[in-house]
Amino acid sequence: MAPVFHNNEVSDSGVFLHYFSEQEEKKLFKTVKQTYGIYAKRDYYWMLLMRETAVRLGVLAGPDAKKAKEKNLPMIGLTIGDAEASLAEGYLVYETANAKNQKKHPIALNKSAIAALKELLKIHKNMSKDIEWDTSRLERPLFLSRNRQGMSRRSFQARFTQWCRLAEVREGTPHWLRHCWAIRFLERTTDPNALRRVQAVLGHSSPSTTAVYTKPNRESLEQAMQEASTCFR
Repeated sequence: MAPVFHNNEVSDSGVFLHYFSEQEEKKLFKTVKQTYGIYAKRDYYWMLLMRETAVRLGVLAGPDAKKAKEKNLPMIGLTIGDAEASLAEGYLVYETANAKNQKKHPIALNKSAIAALKELLKIHKNMSKDIEWDTSRLERPLFLSRNRQGMSRRSFQARFTQWCRLAEVREGTPHWLRHCWAIRFLERTTDPNALRRVQAVLGHSSPSTTAVYTKPNRESLEQAMQEASTCFR
């Protein structure tokens, strides 16, 4: 049975919690990829796009209703026009209103992110064949729900929860994919300026925010316990 943690990203003892281990991450994506159907395929590629760009959910889904009302923001997520412009530029194109505090930062696309956008455009075309649109093609939402409208933030979150349960991994949120990007990069890189790179990719205004990824995580504690053991060697 999966352990229960606090709602905070870091436990009272200073352990970073809100991420998937590499095995959990692989299991989650494998489960989605191997599930038949266009909705599973759609979910796989928006999840892959989030994982490979380390963006917040708002970039894909638009601002939440409360924020949109308070700041008079349009509730529009990534569009067909954004996706096509992103492929042309090699950087993710998205609305300033969808960035945290309305502050955008450049997000370079790697091969996986480019492949995800291309597949998402194909999926949108397939799902929207019989829809009579009242908006121009480039302004249409990239991610469509079963009711043939743009996916809401709740839809993204609910689908992600369902996939976590089906994959039998800890029930995280789409935001955990952002954390996974940061943790995997820091685990694998030898760059002495790695933390600054993470700060730039995630768009953090303060290095202290990025420093959370240097906290001990579950795997590092498990390794420490093994290394400290004196029994049964």
